[in-house]
Amino acid sequence: MARLVHDYVQRGVRLNIVSLVTPTRRIEQPLPGVRVLSLGSSSYKSQGLLREAVKADSAERIIAHLPNPELLAAVLAKKGVRAMAVLAHSYNRNGLRSQLERWRVSRMLNMSVFEWVSNHCIPATEHLAAIGVHPGKLIPWDVPHPYEPSSASSKCLHEVGPYRIMYAGSVVADKGVTDLIESVAILRRSGLDVRCALAGLGNLEQMKALAQKRGVADAVDFLGLIENDEVYQRMRDADFVVVPSRKMYTEGFPLTIFEALASRTPIVCSDHPMFRKNMIDGQSASVFSSGDPAALARAIERVLRDPDLYLRLSRQAPVTWQSLKGPADWRTMLVKWGTEDDASDWMRAWALKR
Repeated sequence: MARLVHDYVQRGVRLNIVSLVTPTRRIEQPLPGVRVLSLGSSSYKSQGLLREAVKADSAERIIAHLPNPELLAAVLAKKGVRAMAVLAHSYNRNGLRSQLERWRVSRMLNMSVFEWVSNHCIPATEHLAAIGVHPGKLIPWDVPHPYEPSSASSKCLHEVGPYRIMYAGSVVADKGVTDLIESVAILRRSGLDVRCALAGLGNLEQMKALAQKRGVADAVDFLGLIENDEVYQRMRDADFVVVPSRKMYTEGFPLTIFEALASRTPIVCSDHPMFRKNMIDGQSASVFSSGDPAALARAIERVLRDPDLYLRLSRQAPVTWQSLKGPADWRTMLVKWGTEDDASDWMRAWALKR
């Protein structure tokens, strides 16, 4: 983000940054031409804060970098602006309300005010096309990754435990963390010495209480927020990386999977809709039915009992990595669209439908 701001300032762009969830409401000017408005909301339910911020803003171009329907509607209500939506999101929940949300969001994103719509990586961008957003305006984005599978050797399963599981992400139920803790308890009851480390923030006290209740508090380590380099190193040192997101979680395509592939540590992941195309059971991951702790435990145990499968998953990481390549560079995309009079040729070259 800092490099993007620097790029805009260097090109003479006056930049207003609006942040919704912040400890307090305040206005700051960290650099000449850069204004940061913190709205002071305690949740992503804007309750009119985003609408009023957009209404009061005088910018000629708006990048809506949050999948908030109120924000999208506020941008559409502005007169004479150019807009782009940049997301890391999917719409997977069931029920009538969720169907109406998908219809409303796709309808808004198809409006001509939004010249381009970008989502994180190809699977999540194809998902937007599937719910009705015109593929000609859809661009998958990604960021440069500091580590790649080519920088690490493949791994073999060691014969005795303890076997170490690594999780990185929000520590909440919809990300499958309760299922992961339950699966650790199942595996340990079956005699397998597994230990789990979780990096990230969220409902930590609730998850610690669950680990205590299931008798695995000594086998589950809550690391809190740690640096990306440490996340990668812990993945490299672990025996498994688990990505247990439940299907209803509004996942784009998690950076955790890229980090896990780069580490060459075998991945155990759920059958979340955003994972299915690239995370193939027995080839790129051991896949289980989301929301089922017993199925997660079986997916881990399956690989623990099969050293050949373990090695195959590790060796497959570069192939899976290549299947995910191809999106536009996030920073380059935003700089071009935000500073050039007409970047349509460059943008169109990265669109789903060229």
